[in-house]
Amino acid sequence: METRLMKKQMTAAYQYSYVRLVLNYYTLLETVADEAPQTQQMTEYLKRLNSLIGECISGHEAAGDLLALRKDMTHEVEVLTSYADCFQIFEYILNRMERKFIPSGNTNDGDEAFLKRLMGFITDTSDSAVMNGRIKQIIGQLPVRLTKQKFYSLLMEGLSVYLGSPRENLRDMMYTLRTESMVSLPEGMDEGHKDIYEILQQFKRMDYRNMTFESFEEASAKLSYASQVLTDESGFYVMLQDVINDLCVLMFAKQDAVIDVSEEEFYRSVLSSIQVKLDQEDFTVGEDEFLHQLTQLEGRQEVYYERYLKVEVLKENDESSDGDYIRSMNVDRLLSGSSFAELITEEGRETLSGEESAIVDRSYLDQQAQVYIQELEELFADAPKPVVRAVMAKVLSDLPVYFNSIDEIQEYVRGSFLSCLDRAEKETCMELLEELMDYENKLV
Repeated sequence: METRLMKKQMTAAYQYSYVRLVLNYYTLLETVADEAPQTQQMTEYLKRLNSLIGECISGHEAAGDLLALRKDMTHEVEVLTSYADCFQIFEYILNRMERKFIPSGNTNDGDEAFLKRLMGFITDTSDSAVMNGRIKQIIGQLPVRLTKQKFYSLLMEGLSVYLGSPRENLRDMMYTLRTESMVSLPEGMDEGHKDIYEILQQFKRMDYRNMTFESFEEASAKLSYASQVLTDESGFYVMLQDVINDLCVLMFAKQDAVIDVSEEEFYRSVLSSIQVKLDQEDFTVGEDEFLHQLTQLEGRQEVYYERYLKVEVLKENDESSDGDYIRSMNVDRLLSGSSFAELITEEGRETLSGEESAIVDRSYLDQQAQVYIQELEELFADAPKPVVRAVMAKVLSDLPVYFNSIDEIQEYVRGSFLSCLDRAEKETCMELLEELMDYENKLV
């Protein structure tokens, strides 16, 4: 029974991923043809991937190199994501300074009238998930004028939601808080990113209190440049990772998959044609160069994916070997739609099993929270006040909703506006919240 189930899952995954590999690899060629990789590092990753495609075509095993490349790619995107998180903090600061230099000309109808509309926006849905999402978005845009003690108290209230839940859930939240508040950054952030690393250091040292219009414009231009670099590089690496994931599925599924020889030879021939062009750095793609081959793939991806979705994934029990179960779960993770899903290993599986059996109690929660609070204390010690406020806003918006009633939310929002004596910042916050409400209303 387990053998038959395994063959069905792996065959469907193998066929689907082979088609997807061809299509993703061709898309990569088209992308590189339009714009070559911008950095030496991007070029090197492309060469490594292209070499592995060649191994795949020739039928050679390169599991170690493939998984190593996937790990490197995951780290690279983790670095880029950390940069994006950091620059969001400084974007928050610059946004709230803009009205000091560039008046909007708009007039608002007063704090109480605006508060009433904001509360109406929050409650104008019966879906609690939507309501909570709106509350978190609003908290992330409000002016922050909290003492550190009050901030830490709100942090503890938000984390208390995890009492009685699996420790893994709290661990994931703490990871998010650490990365998005700049207290935990991956190693090697300066490697291959010298320009945006230097821009980040400049933002950390910037004198926001005495900023002039010229320095504000210069900072805004640097932020736009960094954002564009991060967007371009992240998009390229996600594209590479999708091809890598397809190769990983083929690697895990190959020994159990059943596929027609002529079908596999066809896929390999298309891959070979693309691989040669990339290997020779011939990035020209004729209008009809791959039209005939790609036309033959029409509809296959959808059919094979539907077939995969109907297959029951192998369950862990006494009849299934550890190797089969891990391969089955990894294939399912690779096809989950998350390009950077963590793959299971024997060691990681044992650790995860122990983690899943433990729940969060008050002692464990306090221990984890205090470690994080100490990390924040170290960050706040040398950070300018605008940076501290931006980090607080980001942390509070990341936490699960910790209010017990609509009245509590209303009082928190009212207090945020009343405590902000900076007219330019308050005006900006209202504009951003207005944009949020307009955007959400257009989606309804």
